[in-house]
Amino acid sequence: MQPNTPVSGSAPTRAAARAAQQRRRSLVLLGVILVLVVALIAVLGILFLRGASGGAPQEPVSTGECLPSSLRITADPAVAGALEAIVADLTGSRSDCPDVTIRAEDSSVTAAALAAGSAPDFDVWVPDSGMWPARATGQAELTGVDAAELVVGADVASTPVVFAATEATAAALETEDAGFSSLAGRSVAAVLPDPSTVAASSAALLALQTAVGGDARAFTALALGLDTGVVPTAADALAAASAATSPTIAVTTEQSLLEFGEDAKASLVPIYPADVKPAVSVPLVTLADASDGTRESVEALSAAVAKGSARLAEYGLRDAAGNAPDSATENAAEAGAAAEPIDSANQAEALRTWQMITAPSRMLSLNDVSGSMLQPATADMRRIDLFEQAAVRAINSLSADSSLATWVFSSRRIGGQDWQEIVPFGALGDPAHKQRTIDTANGLDSLVGGGTGLYDSVLAAVKYMRETYVPGQVNLVLLNTDGFNEDDEGLDLPGLLAELEKLRDPAKPVAVIAIGYGPDTDQAALEQIAAATDGAAYQALQPTDIGTVLVDAVTQRGCRPNCG
Repeated sequence: MQPNTPVSGSAPTRAAARAAQQRRRSLVLLGVILVLVVALIAVLGILFLRGASGGAPQEPVSTGECLPSSLRITADPAVAGALEAIVADLTGSRSDCPDVTIRAEDSSVTAAALAAGSAPDFDVWVPDSGMWPARATGQAELTGVDAAELVVGADVASTPVVFAATEATAAALETEDAGFSSLAGRSVAAVLPDPSTVAASSAALLALQTAVGGDARAFTALALGLDTGVVPTAADALAAASAATSPTIAVTTEQSLLEFGEDAKASLVPIYPADVKPAVSVPLVTLADASDGTRESVEALSAAVAKGSARLAEYGLRDAAGNAPDSATENAAEAGAAAEPIDSANQAEALRTWQMITAPSRMLSLNDVSGSMLQPATADMRRIDLFEQAAVRAINSLSADSSLATWVFSSRRIGGQDWQEIVPFGALGDPAHKQRTIDTANGLDSLVGGGTGLYDSVLAAVKYMRETYVPGQVNLVLLNTDGFNEDDEGLDLPGLLAELEKLRDPAKPVAVIAIGYGPDTDQAALEQIAAATDGAAYQALQPTDIGTVLVDAVTQRGCRPNCG
């Protein structure tokens, strides 16, 4: 038998198979390498492009989604641009989506129109602060206007209130924890945009109230001091702080400062308050009678804004939680400082208080010239002498845009009438009227005589002020007396209180600020009269108290009846 031998051609066949398999492996490896190279080139290209563009983030990818129904949006200019960008990102290039129109209008203008009862011309209102819908509703209720019912939804954006200062001022304030207590301590001058139109300022006023522990008297004094530093807009405040030659801060928002810095290249930096940390938050406001489609669209819009933090950051806004855009400040710790929530109703009330404090006074001074005013108050001065001196001080404490009239009362001055007009209303900015008023105050002693016809005189004064009421001013009666009612033929106290109640109108308040001089005053009656008009009653028991009490009553007019 022949030994086993390979079948002819088998060995070359195995070698060829192995070679083919090796070639296939090489081709696969080459393909993988080519894929990796392509991917690496693509990554390097992206990095190169990003580097060339300064590291700017990529534009948000359009989702091509439509809102369920059309929307008419009225937005404050501070948020209108961001909303337009977010809506554009949402719909992309689609042309078949329901219309979404965005109209920019200052929040204060929209709020005023709503408070006056104007029909809303929007489906969604996006004010720059939740304070504005609270103010619109409150004003409408106060004046009895039938206004649209608003529904304030969740916040969608925010921006903290900051102090803007030059780098030199900021460096000087580093030695103290600058905050609203700094304003209370007057360690730095402040410029405030008009609180009636700028939400950041009313938020700052509420923070200032907090910083002084809710002390209405202290707040009033500070507010009157700030009044000289009020300018129309945030840009005006920032410009004033930038140009100031002494340490000055502008109260503004982080967003406003960022925009101002970009536009004017000003060397202002933010100081984040160390004590109270207010922020203004942006809500979506709808109407109570909105359709289901509108509500669905608002929910979709709210969700889109929540996802659009990059767009908000482009316009200097933080998201609803207060997370800071990277560009807000070089100090990341400060930029991330949590702002404290602000109650919108309290912010609106702070604005109302501010307006009361700073509004021009229209004051009727009703002065007791009964015979008892000639009684000695000190060894060398009578009650009327002390009152004359205090009255002149009070007149000089009023602003030039205030107006003042002088009446006196005793008993039966003109026939059976207990009261008499001595100086009619006139502006204290008129030098002739102011001098006449001062001369009259200095000469009241020549008019003294008779009993005290208190109640009829008070009613006549309040009636006159109601009949001649001037909106936008603090209309009040300043009552000065040293005794009690002695007119048995006129009103008694219950009758007066009943008549005052009939005249009461919260929309057109006329407060009686009553001051009793000396121990003979019927202080209980004065307190009831003041309470019936939402005023206040003082008593000056010592001669030296008269001047302090009278000036205090005049300057505290705006916080009545809760001055404390």
